[in-house]
Amino acid sequence: MLAGVFGSLRTASQRLVASSSFSQSIFSGPQAQAVRGMAKLKTHKGTAKRWKAIANGLYQRRQIGLRHLNRRLTPDARRGKHSPVVCTEGQKRHLDRLLPYSK
Repeated sequence: MLAGVFGSLRTASQRLVASSSFSQSIFSGPQAQAVRGMAKLKTHKGTAKRWKAIANGLYQRRQIGLRHLNRRLTPDARRGKHSPVVCTEGQKRHLDRLLPYSK
């Protein structure tokens, strides 16, 4: 007796979602984004492979110019290219957009 009474206490929204026609119509098509929320931001994969976020909010990358033709460089110049490069403020604005989830 009680199971019959409490079984009918489902809300109207629960009954609508339970029906397959409603769930298929609301989760597909142009209205789907409104139901699921904001679209995800895309990470630029080439930038993600080259730059890394550091603790102060800036980004760092490796120095360029150590692949080949290094005999012409002095030993000090070669060693100087071993240290990472930190981005400038102008680069940071671009990198924040390209790497939205790196913070």
